Amino acid sequence: MRTFNLKIFFLLFCLTLVVNVFSQSTIQLKFSPIGIHPFNETNKHLFDNKIDENAIFVTEPLFLLCYESYLREDSFAFRGMFGFLNDAAAKPAITLHLGLKQRLVQIWRNSFSVGAGFNLYGRGLWSTIPGYIQEKHWGANGTWEYKLGFMGELEYALFLNDKNDLTLSLLYGHQQNTFTVTIGYKYWISSIIKHPKKCGNCPFQKTSKHWNP
Repeated sequence: MRTFNLKIFFLLFCLTLVVNVFSQSTIQLKFSPIGIHPFNETNKHLFDNKIDENAIFVTEPLFLLCYESYLREDSFAFRGMFGFLNDAAAKPAITLHLGLKQRLVQIWRNSFSVGAGFNLYGRGLWSTIPGYIQEKHWGANGTWEYKLGFMGELEYALFLNDKNDLTLSLLYGHQQNTFTVTIGYKYWISSIIKHPKKCGNCPFQKTSKHWNP
């Protein structure tokens, strides 16, 4: 059953890359050097790359590739993410995300958005590490193990021009019980807005022809 669920999740992720291809869409690369672990965790004693004594801040380089397809104007989107990192126990890890994103507010070149959705965690087997304490809900597959979870994001974006944005995000859930802060670059692939609202003078809206100054 677990294998079936993973196959369905992967299939849905692939479908997001082709659905709504004619609507406004973006691709984004995010990076973070540090994971934040504020909670008590069963295997915190295994965090090899901890920065502080309590292993709250851990060196966990993360690269996250994001694709967004806008379903309504340039404010509501369906998105998929794929990321890879060196996790808290110095094991290779991946994250696969499907979710929705909604812009909360836009003030000239600045916007704030919130996103949430389901996540698939993957990591090299921790059970091979001496001193590992068994954790629940992880399913092994060869030398890797996987688990389903949830990820949420608060994103700030600075509009540079028609095609380019800079972003700063607070993420929770790219790995279980973990926060991180990312910096990113967003490129607007398509400028065709699906279901645009009627607005004759909307400043700094990504439009089908140009970016309104």
